[in-house]
Amino acid sequence: MNAQNLNLMSSSDYAREFVIISVNEFKESYKESDLDVTKLIPTSPIKLENVNIDNKQMSKIQVNSVIISSVCGMVFGDGSLMIHKGYQNARLQIRHSTRQTEWFLWKSICILNQFTNETSICFQKPDGYQRKLTASGGETLGKWKVLTKVDPELTKLYNILYSDGHKTFQRVWLNHMNNYFLMVLWLDNGSLNGARQGVLSLNNTPLDQAKILSNYMLKVWDIKCDACIVESKKTETNEKPVAITISDVDNLEKLLRIIAPIVPVKSMLYKVCLYPKDSSRLQRWTSELKTLIRPEWHDYLHKYYAYLGALDF
Repeated sequence: MNAQNLNLMSSSDYAREFVIISVNEFKESYKESDLDVTKLIPTSPIKLENVNIDNKQMSKIQVNSVIISSVCGMVFGDGSLMIHKGYQNARLQIRHSTRQTEWFLWKSICILNQFTNETSICFQKPDGYQRKLTASGGETLGKWKVLTKVDPELTKLYNILYSDGHKTFQRVWLNHMNNYFLMVLWLDNGSLNGARQGVLSLNNTPLDQAKILSNYMLKVWDIKCDACIVESKKTETNEKPVAITISDVDNLEKLLRIIAPIVPVKSMLYKVCLYPKDSSRLQRWTSELKTLIRPEWHDYLHKYYAYLGALDF
């Protein structure tokens, strides 16, 4: 595009051009096989191998199981399903900061491909907290948004996940989830920061609902955890912020062993970089983590753990 054409562009034209450039850069950064979710082989819980769930509503959705589990993770992470007034079918909306561009684009391009078109992804100006930040090192501040097309299969999913307009955890559909559900939910809402590592934020989810998820994680994935109200996270708009806390480092490692091998983009590896206080345990985990992720990402691990060490984490 020449300078004359750029001068004639409106802000919306610039935003569209930025989307096109970002999408192309993302696709060029990864092998085509890495972006084809139909070739992914999900892992389902061993404890459910003998449970007959074929006749349940979730099994009637005509969508790849990796996509279904990933979308469910998005709904309880950074996304939402909705049926707009005047429409019969549902659509999915996701918003992300540009600081998680790769993660957003993997969701939008790979997982939601069948539900989107060329206008589904858009770039928006910074808002809220991000508006107060200062961009550094060539960083682009703003918000990514994807709004899918309406689709009957998303409507089926909406009817399963929502009750009276509110999304709800239920074992009847959780039993259909594979490892991609936990991966998406953790990369969206999980935290390894601070002294208390291993927290899965659920924000406005009612405590009784969070307990359904924590019980599922224990009974099905053998991960000991507790649902609780996080007093330190109270705000004026959320007086009872809910989270699931992983019981100890052993159980946190169990969870990260499920997630690490299927982290789809390098920039989200920090979500599996556990940093135990015990130096011998830290060494064991960093060595094991290298066996769980792609070999070409090992340099990232070395750099990120050096960064954590410099912070005296």
